[in-house]
Amino acid sequence: MIEAYVYSSCTSCRKTLEELQASGAEFRSRDYFKDRFSRDELKAMLDRTGMVPSMVLSTRSRAYRERELDAENISDDDLLDLMVEEPTLLRRPIVIKLDQVVIGYNPRLLAELIAS
Repeated sequence: MIEAYVYSSCTSCRKTLEELQASGAEFRSRDYFKDRFSRDELKAMLDRTGMVPSMVLSTRSRAYRERELDAENISDDDLLDLMVEEPTLLRRPIVIKLDQVVIGYNPRLLAELIAS
């Protein structure tokens, strides 16, 4: 089953959900702004997919700029805490199928994930 972690106000997330629906693929989605990740959930998702927090960090987010974060000088533990506190620090959407992950809207990679 495909898992889609989205923000309902995000255009890229809506496009991704439209493509998933149009494909007929079985998927479940979670708006992680309405149903926030716990720290353990986020860590488990990242561990399961072989990712670390810096791989899903949105350095273009307002929260990143306002907090004057420096991705190279912040620990994974601190990043996890910040991402749970401020979900805009997570890139979106995050789409997972088994060991495949697509971060951000990428129609080609999404199509490959759906087809696999």
